[in-house]
Amino acid sequence: MNVQRFFNEDLPAALRRNPAGAAEIGGTYQFRISGPEGGEWWVEVTRTKTGVWPGYWPGAQCELAIDSADFKSLVTGDPNIADALATAGRLVVMGSQSLVARVGQLSRL
Repeated sequence: MNVQRFFNEDLPAALRRNPAGAAEIGGTYQFRISGPEGGEWWVEVTRTKTGVWPGYWPGAQCELAIDSADFKSLVTGDPNIADALATAGRLVVMGSQSLVARVGQLSRL
């Protein structure tokens, strides 16, 4: 998995293919990814709108700051990995904790 391709190509295509599945996630995310494949993106997956945009949006319900390698584990791995990464200080979450548990659903749309 390439993080930039995930946000710039794969996730937008998945949202177009499955808007109903995206709406079930029900929230807005701000991702601040560090490391070699890093960048900032915000994602809206609600009943009224779905999409991925580059940059920072301060209105997100859940903001995640994480390294690109850990992000790959978060979206493709064990659903309990968020707790382990947060405990180790490798995932910083601001806002809705319940939305963190649904991040993995983005990669399964």
